[in-house]
Amino acid sequence: MSLSTIANDILKYAPGLNSDLVKSIIQTSYEELCVRDWSQLKLTRQIYTAGFYSTGTVSVNASGEVTGVGTAFTSGMVGRFMKVSYGDSFFEIASFTDPLHATLKDWPGGVIAAGTAYSIFKTIYKVDVEFGIVFNLIYQINLIKRSQTYFNKIDPARTSSGSSPIFWAYAGSAVDGSIQVELYPPVTQVVPVRVQGKRRALPLEDGDIPKLPENLIQSASLIDCFEMKDQQQPNQGWDKRQIKQVALFTALLQQYEEEDFQLDSHHDRVKDVSEDPIIPSDDNFALSHDVG
Repeated sequence: MSLSTIANDILKYAPGLNSDLVKSIIQTSYEELCVRDWSQLKLTRQIYTAGFYSTGTVSVNASGEVTGVGTAFTSGMVGRFMKVSYGDSFFEIASFTDPLHATLKDWPGGVIAAGTAYSIFKTIYKVDVEFGIVFNLIYQINLIKRSQTYFNKIDPARTSSGSSPIFWAYAGSAVDGSIQVELYPPVTQVVPVRVQGKRRALPLEDGDIPKLPENLIQSASLIDCFEMKDQQQPNQGWDKRQIKQVALFTALLQQYEEEDFQLDSHHDRVKDVSEDPIIPSDDNFALSHDVG
């Protein structure tokens, strides 16, 4: 059932309520249910590393405008970083003009002479907007979760690189709200990295079908709808309907959670010990003992 269908069904049980208000209640109920640990909300997607690019040479003027010789810049490089003989600093590529011209963000004003070697690399990756939380990243083995603070302590200039990532960290959100992650060390080639996590409860449009059982969402929404009807029409039995609905929802929730449990490989039933690296995940421990 879509959002509109659920709303229409609810209005049959609680007539007289505003349709848009009912849809808002449905959305709230959906978001609250999505917070629970549903295996059916687990999500796996794949991202690809960008690799390094250093073809040709460049010059940079005081405004941060890059002019290349023998380069082939692309629009896909916007958001990546460039290192270009400015101490240990690296700068985000803010815009792309053509294969020979780009502009750097927050350029401090120096001038880099023509014929200078450079490298373009990527450390920050945006995951699918469907993710509400990221649990794990995998390339051949599970990557070790750290923090960007840890990366900044061990390698603030990101001078290290490798053919594959070893660590990952949360790196805030993109403009569209998508989760971003940083892979470390910066990867010199294109490799696939699997992302495992949980779906976010995206706002439902009229024709959208929720990712959880529709009758469960409807049952949860009716609790609030009956409460609103009781406020509008007290002493008309809506409070008794609400109490009954709470009991119905509780039973339905238990039924679906038990079914969901059977679909998942829970740790109390399946011991995947070999999947968990025997290494402390705390950044401070790693920094103190030179782990990784």
